[in-house]
Amino acid sequence: MINSWVRGETIMKNNNSLVEYIKKNILAASFRIIFPLFLAFILFALSIFLIFVPSLKKNMIDQKKEMINELNDSSCTLIWSLLSEYNQRVLSGELTLDDAQARVKKRIRNLRYGPESEDYFWIIDTKARVILHPFMSDLEGRDQTNGMDALGKYIHVAFVTAAQMKGSGYVDYLWQGKEGSPKKVPKIAYVKLFEPWGWVIGTSIYVDEIHSKIQVITHRLFKIFAGVLIIVLVLSVYITWQAMEIAKKGHQAEKAHRLDSLRLKKLRELNQMAEASLEDLTAFSLEEAIKLTRSCIGYLVFLNDDETEVTLHTWSNNFFMESNIPGKEKIYKMEQTGLWGEAVRQRRSVIINDYKNMDSGHKKGYPKGHVSIIRYMNIPVFDGGKIVAVASVGNKKENYNKSDVRQLNLLMDGMWKIIHRKRSEVALRKSEERYRLLTDNVSDNIWTLQLSDMCLTYVSPSVEKIMGYTPEQILKLSFKDCMTKGSFKKVFIMVSEELKKENEPGIDPKRSRVTQLEQIRKDGSMIWTEITTCFLRDEAGKADRMLGVTRDITERRKMERQLQQSQKMEAIGTLAGGIAHDFNNILSSILGFTELAKMKSTHDPAMAEKLDKIFASGIRARDLVRHILAFSRQQEVHRESIFIVPLLKECMGFLRASIPRTIEIVQDFNADGCAVMADASQIHQIIMNLCTNAAHSMRGKSGLLEVCLKQVEIESWERLPAKGLKQGRYLKLTVADSGCGIPEQIVERIFEPFFTTKECGEGTGMGLSLVHGIIKDMGGAIYVYSELGKGTAFQVFFPVHRCRATEVSPSGNIFIKGTGRILLVDDEEDIVISGRSILMTMGYDVVGVTCATEALDLFKETPDGFDLVLTDVTMPKMTGIALSKAILTIRKDIPIVLMTGFSEGATSQLENIGVFGTVMKPVIARELAQVIHTALGDT
Repeated sequence: MINSWVRGETIMKNNNSLVEYIKKNILAASFRIIFPLFLAFILFALSIFLIFVPSLKKNMIDQKKEMINELNDSSCTLIWSLLSEYNQRVLSGELTLDDAQARVKKRIRNLRYGPESEDYFWIIDTKARVILHPFMSDLEGRDQTNGMDALGKYIHVAFVTAAQMKGSGYVDYLWQGKEGSPKKVPKIAYVKLFEPWGWVIGTSIYVDEIHSKIQVITHRLFKIFAGVLIIVLVLSVYITWQAMEIAKKGHQAEKAHRLDSLRLKKLRELNQMAEASLEDLTAFSLEEAIKLTRSCIGYLVFLNDDETEVTLHTWSNNFFMESNIPGKEKIYKMEQTGLWGEAVRQRRSVIINDYKNMDSGHKKGYPKGHVSIIRYMNIPVFDGGKIVAVASVGNKKENYNKSDVRQLNLLMDGMWKIIHRKRSEVALRKSEERYRLLTDNVSDNIWTLQLSDMCLTYVSPSVEKIMGYTPEQILKLSFKDCMTKGSFKKVFIMVSEELKKENEPGIDPKRSRVTQLEQIRKDGSMIWTEITTCFLRDEAGKADRMLGVTRDITERRKMERQLQQSQKMEAIGTLAGGIAHDFNNILSSILGFTELAKMKSTHDPAMAEKLDKIFASGIRARDLVRHILAFSRQQEVHRESIFIVPLLKECMGFLRASIPRTIEIVQDFNADGCAVMADASQIHQIIMNLCTNAAHSMRGKSGLLEVCLKQVEIESWERLPAKGLKQGRYLKLTVADSGCGIPEQIVERIFEPFFTTKECGEGTGMGLSLVHGIIKDMGGAIYVYSELGKGTAFQVFFPVHRCRATEVSPSGNIFIKGTGRILLVDDEEDIVISGRSILMTMGYDVVGVTCATEALDLFKETPDGFDLVLTDVTMPKMTGIALSKAILTIRKDIPIVLMTGFSEGATSQLENIGVFGTVMKPVIARELAQVIHTALGDT
């Protein structure tokens, strides 16, 4: 700094000699500037008068010609059409040539056109003889070959020449002025040759106004150039004077250059302090600012985010030497500050070169012991649109100026950029630490993918937990190596679709997409993942990478499948409830009429045997409906302790009759005396479904069907493939076949409702799901093992029941006879007919109706005429429940029996309305006789 000041003093000593040298050479320097200026002025004037003005005149004449052409276009077209028309009439012999020409001249003589309808046409022939002139009729018929204008130009010859050369053209000439003025003025004629008659048709307009305009323009240009000459002379004087001023300020420029060089040097030193502490950085910046502005004191304050408080950060060293202020504060409210806050309030630099005499509402003076203030400069430091700091210097020996403001601004801006960068680096390090902490500990896998080659460029450490690979291992793999072909195809399609959307207007560049994929772990196992992806972009905004987050959703998928299974069960329940009523009505008719037929065929054993088969099939259909209703929780299951072996033997007998003889059946039942708590029809359903499926797997070839039953003891430590069984005794039923087997990928789905591998029309997909539901309700378990091409084995575990069991015996056809009058109500006519016939066979008097309201009217007529009411529950117009309530209001002691296909909730409803009981559809005679006998109290 001292060396710089020494160099400055040397320059000041040499300054006088520099000024004298410039004064001696100022005239030569001025001449070198003024001479080219005058030369350029003269050349410009010559180019204007010798080139521009003639060119302008020519352009104006050309424009006039174009105007003639535009004005005459329609009129000339009309004349040409007129001439062509009459010429055609001459050629056709309609008119003579003289007659046609006379008529044409007459019409053209009166033709006018133009803006004021004053322009006209004249005609001469190719020998310059005047054929027609509307205003100079004395020239008509006269030879004008020697006719000249004021310049001696043979104008009529020029007209003929222009027309004959190109068919049409323009001719310039002088003619007398408008309204007979003797003054000769320029005109332009437009001529055109009508070759069939040798006529030259012409018209002309005056162009004397062009010459007048050119004269006016030339006169004005002379005035302008005279004024410019005066300006050039004044400018020459000014340049000479300015050169003197420049010479005087030369040393000031050198001084400013020296300050700029010094400032740049200090800025370089400031940039090298990037690793310094905040205190060292601000102290250095403030001291150098004081030196650059040649001030004596200075300070630096920082502002809070909302610019309401200032914090005194740094005082200059000289301030503490020259001041003695006790208890200096650090933080000040903005409204409490005087000149400190003026730069913030005005949001610009503030210079005060006469502090003593200044008049300001914010001048609050300074405390006792403060260094005296003579001059003062205060500048704000901006970060974007917000003021972040204020730097102030004071007591310069000379006045502060814009150069001082510039020096202080640049230095403080440089300081703040370094402070901002240091803060950004600290924030970045903290952000990176948080990001690293997040990516290292998050359970989801975060990754980036290069779109050009579909290779991973980054994966978070959590990938090892999900995929089994370390980050280093998986980065060496291709993206498609980590997933199934179907999933990779899905990714490829997704990326293609999103890239195609990039060209759509208004598309969100920050959009994301969620996709579920099946991925392959390092150990070869499959897992389901959910990836959320979005594009990363290059500097041009083009998508070149993909950012993704992968989450293991294998367990969630299992839960979703369980939920879907539950929803399917709900659908089954809804379906079962919807068809139960109609199906049971159909079965009621079948079973009813079958029983009636059996009653009539007592003397025909062969017919009775056939009817028994029909009846047995109907009972099986009834049981199937009940199983479906029980499976969907719309039918009560009646479980009791029964011996299972007799049921198995009975089922195997049925199966042998329906399974092809090419299939050998081997059965081994070693569980005599073991009972289970079950519904006999459900056990029948399990056996029939498992064995029927086994037979289907061996269809078309010979095979072996094994059905085994034995008692097993399950200990708590024993590991079984069928999970969830409690410790205890179980009956293990094994149904094995040597069929085609079940593919591994669908083994887990075979118990889903409606899932089947059979062809359309061969299976409903309900069999195994029903079996699974029955076994689970019994507290048992089912397990399947299968190998493709070798066969399948189902193992079913039934808990052994220790209470006394009952033997399941075939149902008989013993009817209980009785007497009484019964009102039978059902909306199905066949049920009414069959039911009435069966009841009458038992000895009852029956009145059958198919309408509930009609039944109510009958009962109202003779309330005491009936001993019992037998009604269906679900009927149109009035339900069986409503009918029962209405009948009981009339006669409370009448026994009512309801027929229904549902049993769920029936008990509570019976208690509420007071009916005797229910009988489940489809109704068979033996059950119906028992219920009616009990309801009537017969003994």
